Amino acid sequence: MIVHVANLWLFYVLAYAIALPMQTWANKKRGQPFDDPEFLFRGKIIFPLAMLWLVGGFIISLFVPLVPGALFIVGLCSYIGGLTFAGFTFYSFAHHRGLVTTGIHRYSRNPGYVGWVLVLLGLTLQGWSRSVGSIVFLIYFIVTIPYFHWTVLLEERFLANKYGDSYRQYLRNTSRYF
Repeated sequence: MIVHVANLWLFYVLAYAIALPMQTWANKKRGQPFDDPEFLFRGKIIFPLAMLWLVGGFIISLFVPLVPGALFIVGLCSYIGGLTFAGFTFYSFAHHRGLVTTGIHRYSRNPGYVGWVLVLLGLTLQGWSRSVGSIVFLIYFIVTIPYFHWTVLLEERFLANKYGDSYRQYLRNTSRYF
């Protein structure tokens, strides 16, 4: 396996280079950080898992060459769509304090997670081949879905305790993902 300048890591790093400043802007505009489970449960196992997931994805992406073609284009569309979801999520958080139930959150309780699944699907397709790196990244993507779901379940318990009946009503009226 060879690391090239034009490997998947470029798009992997670009996604975070776009998302992290948006998150920082949203937190600054909001005046408080939003309820991010990786940081809410910092002393627990979720924080090291989140950092391992982030760094692991980067390391794997170093060994996945970009593959031009139709799958690359479909993957690029999924990637851009996922970053758009994340952007709308941060925009909603930036303009509301407390529990956010408007904007994109009116349709999904977890649009950020939906967005990141689309980003990772896009990355998987952009570098898809029969190479070992591509297959390992596919496994990484597949394992990410239950990891995200587990994180969402932790976050939902936290938010139910924090916001009480208003959150439980939101649970009844809005789907978890779609």
